[in-house]
Amino acid sequence: MSGEEDGSAREVMDRAIRRLGVLEYLFLGLAAAGALLAGALVAWLAQQSLGWNFRVTWAVMALLLFVVPGTISWWRIRREEQGSTHTHDHRNDE
Repeated sequence: MSGEEDGSAREVMDRAIRRLGVLEYLFLGLAAAGALLAGALVAWLAQQSLGWNFRVTWAVMALLLFVVPGTISWWRIRREEQGSTHTHDHRNDE
């Protein structure tokens, strides 16, 4: 592999990493928008049937619909990373 090929491969890899970063923020934004819309729907239904304040219910439900799944996802990823670290350590001991 020549120096030119190595440089272009690095450029391609850097560009792919940047694109993945953009996609990550895009999905995060879509999740936030979905949480806001779902929170508004729940707040509207709660206002109609239970007489709750729309704005307060919307804020609470949007936060719950965004934070709870995010926390669960973060916890699962963290657990998988710890599991792969422990598995990797045991393989190196042999």
